Amino acid sequence: MNAHLLSLNDFSMPKVLTGTNAMYTKIVYLLLLEPGKFQSHPTMGVGLRSRYRYNNSENLLQNLHLDIQDQIERFLPELQMIEISLSLKKDGVLGIVINTEQGAYALAYNGSTDVMDAPAAYVLDDL
Repeated sequence: MNAHLLSLNDFSMPKVLTGTNAMYTKIVYLLLLEPGKFQSHPTMGVGLRSRYRYNNSENLLQNLHLDIQDQIERFLPELQMIEISLSLKKDGVLGIVINTEQGAYALAYNGSTDVMDAPAAYVLDDL
């Protein structure tokens, strides 16, 4: 699996991620992609920012988990074997953990500041 980036490597060639880096990058793209951005695939994308930023419903984690699973099954079928875990911390930060056979990758999305990052400050168990 490869993920092509819009940046250049040290040899001024287009940068290409491979393996687990490509897999995690594609999942993050799918999480952030807003539905309707690609005319050829108008339902592609979870739309984490617009659909879940101000959503305080009781079913937030369940609905988001179902949407992520559906998107992976439809648009990244080669990644169906991964497991996504979601948690909502007291400070409103949404924890997303992507578990694969090769390891785990953690993301934290803060809806109030609209920032998503790989949390160095959070222990994997906290997410």
